[in-house]
Amino acid sequence: MTVVKDLERLTRTPEGVRTFIERPDGTRLHCIAQGEGPTVVLAHGIFNELRCFNLVLEQLCTRHVRIILFDQRGHGQSSIGGDGLGSRQMAGDYRTVLEYFDVKEGILVGHSMGAFLAVVLAEHYPEVVKARLQAMLLVSGHAGIAAKGSLQNQLQIPLIRVGLMPLILSSRWLGRIFIRTLFGKVAKEEHVEVTRAILAANSQKDRVSLVDFQVREDHYPALGQIKVPTIVVCGEQDRTCPRWHSERLGAEIPDARNVWLPDVGHAVVYEAPEIIDREVGSLVS
Repeated sequence: MTVVKDLERLTRTPEGVRTFIERPDGTRLHCIAQGEGPTVVLAHGIFNELRCFNLVLEQLCTRHVRIILFDQRGHGQSSIGGDGLGSRQMAGDYRTVLEYFDVKEGILVGHSMGAFLAVVLAEHYPEVVKARLQAMLLVSGHAGIAAKGSLQNQLQIPLIRVGLMPLILSSRWLGRIFIRTLFGKVAKEEHVEVTRAILAANSQKDRVSLVDFQVREDHYPALGQIKVPTIVVCGEQDRTCPRWHSERLGAEIPDARNVWLPDVGHAVVYEAPEIIDREVGSLVS
């Protein structure tokens, strides 16, 4: 019964004011805003959606902050417009969200692909970052060439390209075996199951381009252009975005510091939501 209740808690849509932002190419971005105070924008990773931040929200709700969540295009309740899926288009979605909600002195929290797109935002829209953000929090992130040094990615990317990943994730047995690799030393049953279910739903359609631009593009040379304080959070057992990514992010972003999480894997939003809350608190206090 406890597991069932936890699954309900993890899968419910967060409370708040729901908005669909229309982009010029026809993309509709599903957003939820709640609370008042300094703004924290939460951006999820590949095949995920805004519900993955439910545990983070439970932590942040004790703070006087305004929280904005959105589904990346092609995920959750957000559609894909005529420009398709690409890093530049999706970084443009970030810009649109920041401008629509008139974010000032905000904190952008990106997990996995969400962190990668935050780097692309800073590279291509530095004026937006300067005007809208006071800091970024890059969690389990990278700046491209995502297959380098990751045996897990090298094995799973071909499965995505040939269309097998949705079949694997739709199987509770196989799906849970795969999802368990995203976690560190300890993985709660309900966290594995909700991750499997959400990723299965968001990987059903053709999403190969989401993988391709993260593998093909290399934005590390542009890290020196990031002009806002940045906190880089990495689980030391992360097999999806191995430690070297966070080491480079922390070393090459001018005003950055690293936070290392022993025994934690890639799924920091489930494994250590209190750390995200703590680091956000260090920026807004």
